[in-house]
Amino acid sequence: MANTDTVKTAGSPAQGSSEESIEEVLKRLVDVEEAAGQMKDAVEARKKELSEAADAKRAEFDRELAAQMEERSRTLEERLEKEKQEELDGLLQKTKQELEGLQRKYDTEHDKISDKIVESIKGVRI
Repeated sequence: MANTDTVKTAGSPAQGSSEESIEEVLKRLVDVEEAAGQMKDAVEARKKELSEAADAKRAEFDRELAAQMEERSRTLEERLEKEKQEELDGLLQKTKQELEGLQRKYDTEHDKISDKIVESIKGVRI
């Protein structure tokens, strides 16, 4: 029986060492899992930062684009208004010239035209 006691005694320190090794492995696994969790959290935080930065850049781009479009629209509207006014001024000038021409013709030829009308009426027999 003494031999068995010796075996048990000899087995106990080996068993304790084995348990310590398992505990050490488990502790390391827990540490690795915690580190992985921290890395995951850090990645999520960085992802959120990048997403917010992209959103901010997109919003800034949208604001700049809207301002550019507003400026282009205003410039185009001003140009079209100027062109319209020039066309209207030209049309008004042309109309005035035509009216002045008609007035001169009336003033110079009114008597002749009236005389022709009167003569044509006299020439008609009833």
